[in-house]
Amino acid sequence: MIVRPEQHWFRRLFSWRGSIMRKISYQLLFFFMLNIVYLFVLPLLHMHGIDAKESPVGFIGISISIFLGFRNNAAWIRYSEARKLWGDLLITARSLMREIKSTTQANQEEMKVLLNFIVCYCNVLKSMLRHERIPVEVTTQTPYMYEKLNVATPCNALLQEIGTWLFRHKRNALDYQNFNHYLNNISTIQGGCERISNTPIPFAYSLILHRTVYIYCTIYPLLIIDSFGFLSLLFSLFTTYALLALDAIATELEDPFGREDNDLPLNAICNTIEIDLLEMIHEGRVPEKITPDKNYRLL
Repeated sequence: MIVRPEQHWFRRLFSWRGSIMRKISYQLLFFFMLNIVYLFVLPLLHMHGIDAKESPVGFIGISISIFLGFRNNAAWIRYSEARKLWGDLLITARSLMREIKSTTQANQEEMKVLLNFIVCYCNVLKSMLRHERIPVEVTTQTPYMYEKLNVATPCNALLQEIGTWLFRHKRNALDYQNFNHYLNNISTIQGGCERISNTPIPFAYSLILHRTVYIYCTIYPLLIIDSFGFLSLLFSLFTTYALLALDAIATELEDPFGREDNDLPLNAICNTIEIDLLEMIHEGRVPEKITPDKNYRLL
C-alpha cells in the first residue's frame, strides 16, 4: 500500500517509481512512438483517399470508459471488503484477548501460548492468501505445531488448537460459549478472505477489456491528427495514460492480498495485531512497528 503525505502530491503525480507508472511505462512509450509514426504515415493515407472520422470511434471510447469504470468498481469492492475483513480480524483478536484476561485464571505464560497461536494464525492466513509458503519464523513461534502447519488448511488446525486452549481454561459453559463466538467470527473472516482470493474477476471479462483498450489507443491518434497536428501527441498520450492506468489499477485491486504497492499491507496489520496483544498481557518485549519505507510503501 502506498502511504504518502499530501505535501508530496506533485511528486506523486509525476513519479515513475509508482507501481502503476512502472506497469504502463512501456505501453505509453510504444503508443508515443506509434503516434510519431502516424504523423508521417497519415499524409500517405490521404493520398490514397483514406480519411478517418472521429465521431463513431469517440462513442466507442465513452463505452470503454464506462466498462472500465464498472470493472474498477468491482475491483474496489473486493479491496474494500478485504480491508474490512482484516480490520474485523484485528478487532476480534483484541476482544478475545480481553475476554480471556477478564474471565480466566490463566497466567501470563499461558496467555503467551495463546497469543503465539493467534499471531501464528494471522501470519499463516496472510501467506495462504498470498499463495506463498509459510515463513520459517512462523513455525519457530509454535514449534510443536510444525506438523499441523503442513496440512492442506493450516489455519483450520490453528483454530482447533486455539479452541482446545480455550476449552481447557474455561470456567463454565457460558464462558466457552463466548469464546466460541469469537472463534466463529475468525472462521467467518477466513472464509471471506478465501472467497476473495480464490474467486477472481472472470478472466474473459478482463481480457476483452485489455484488448479493446489497446485497439482503441492504437486507432484514436489517427482521428485527431488532422485537427491538432503535433498536439495530437499530447492529447492521445493523455487519453492512453488514463485508460491504461485505470486498467492497471483494477488489475492490482482485483487481488488485494498481494505484494504490490496498492495491495493491503498485511505485514503491517499482522505486526499491529502482535504488538497490541503483547501490550494487553503486559509483555515487556514487543516487535518494532512496521512503518512506510523511503518510498512511502507499507507492505
